[in-house]
Amino acid sequence: MRNMLRRANREHERGQIVVIAALMMFVLLGFMGLAIDIGSALYEQRVERSVADASSLAGAQDLQQQGSRALPVEGGSEVISARSHAMDVLVSLLHASSKPSTAFGQPCLSAAGCPLPGTPYTVAIRWPSPSCVDCSSAPELALQVTIKRQFGLTFSRVLGQSQWTVGASSVAATLHPRRYGMVTLRPPKPRTSNPLQDQNEKDLTLNGGSQVTVMNGDIGTNTTAYSANNGAIILSPGFKVFHYDAYELWTAPPPGVQMSTLIADPRYTIPTRVTGTGGTPVYAHPVDGKDTAANCAIQQALVPPAYKVGGVSVSAMSAADVTCYKPGVYAGGNNNALTSSSNSAAVLLEPGVYFLDGGLDMSSTLIGGYVGGQPGVALVFNECNNQCQFTGNNSPLVALNFGDATPFGTGNRATAAIGGQGAVQTTGTPPTPMTLMVVPDTGCRVVQPYPNACNDSQNKTLILPGGGALFVAGIQYAPSDNVKIAGNAAGTGIVGAIIAWTIEYDSGFLNQESAASNEVGVLRLDRACSPGEICNP
Repeated sequence: MRNMLRRANREHERGQIVVIAALMMFVLLGFMGLAIDIGSALYEQRVERSVADASSLAGAQDLQQQGSRALPVEGGSEVISARSHAMDVLVSLLHASSKPSTAFGQPCLSAAGCPLPGTPYTVAIRWPSPSCVDCSSAPELALQVTIKRQFGLTFSRVLGQSQWTVGASSVAATLHPRRYGMVTLRPPKPRTSNPLQDQNEKDLTLNGGSQVTVMNGDIGTNTTAYSANNGAIILSPGFKVFHYDAYELWTAPPPGVQMSTLIADPRYTIPTRVTGTGGTPVYAHPVDGKDTAANCAIQQALVPPAYKVGGVSVSAMSAADVTCYKPGVYAGGNNNALTSSSNSAAVLLEPGVYFLDGGLDMSSTLIGGYVGGQPGVALVFNECNNQCQFTGNNSPLVALNFGDATPFGTGNRATAAIGGQGAVQTTGTPPTPMTLMVVPDTGCRVVQPYPNACNDSQNKTLILPGGGALFVAGIQYAPSDNVKIAGNAAGTGIVGAIIAWTIEYDSGFLNQESAASNEVGVLRLDRACSPGEICNP
């Protein structure tokens, strides 16, 4: 009896094992089928992503206007072409039987999309792109393409799964690198109880109704811009104000884009003094740097007729009213500035590099780099508090490195000055001449928290003319100093890109230009729809 019971138990256990084994086989087959279906779905998604990438790239390349950063608009030829070319790629690569309409208001341009004839796919072409990471500041230059289909499952049906929706999106955009016409490097100071009143939030300041037009360039500031008393910032289409702090204290437009990191000091090379035999001449007093009357007459004859003092061309002025200075080191400290106090006189800076240790105090017309296509001038100032700075508040005209390409005519600007170490210019292609430079204060660095070693009271070096006309080409580099431009009576003044600790405009009208030409944007896929990111519909 006992043996019979044992046999019965064993037979019962064997029956349970068979049932469990059968269930495990069913589950195992289900997982194997699910794995096969997942692999097939992922392959389908890779195909869709590849097609979406090609389609979005084909469309986005049409969105840039030739030679311009102006943003395309609805109904414009750029947008019409972009949508059409994107759909052409979808029709070709997905083997559609016909091309759906991409006219404004058609279903293919909606978030839901439209069926692609003769295929199992639904497609959507969106402009401006509703998803942008790298292109977030200009979604009008981006196109998003979405492809999706109902993917029928095979093996996973045993688990109750009959189909999945498989889709992929891609965003392509034309991206332009930032091209600054002016940059303020001073990082934010510690907050007060009322951050909106913090002076450190006003590194780029427009007072007294100043109007600054930045031509084909962006503005960059490590805090923010501030305009008061009807001050205005005007940018060319497609350019922006890039600011570090959240505040936008200027009057819009232009548009602002908050940056997540500080703008770094480009650390341009300041010319070095090569003294000694055959090196840079050293003048103990400014009068020692004056050229002879005969040589000055030769230089005076080279000045284009458009440069005038009191309506008289400099080239035709009396020799007694024209002074020429030679390049070199103007030593002597703070009380030994290169000075000229007559509004009816002209000072010519002959080609080369000027180290102005005592500064420059100019009430006369100042002209340097007046021969087009030939090396011009570069002026280097020390970090200082008062006298060793560029003060031109009473100068009727300051024109540096404009050659014969003055606003009064056409021609060529001067090229980079030649100093002891070669051409004074930036690195890069093409290089840009540097005209005004200030030796940096090593205590004032672009870091957070704000550098305690920085003495803001000494940062007052470049004070450009008030009440006169200002034409300064190239780059003005004062990475730890405050630049102030007070007035510009002509209203047509032009200053090359300024990179400084802070910049203040006061009661002036000025055109600011960037350092580079208007390059073509770079077409590339945006990270918004990269694997792991979910695009907006």
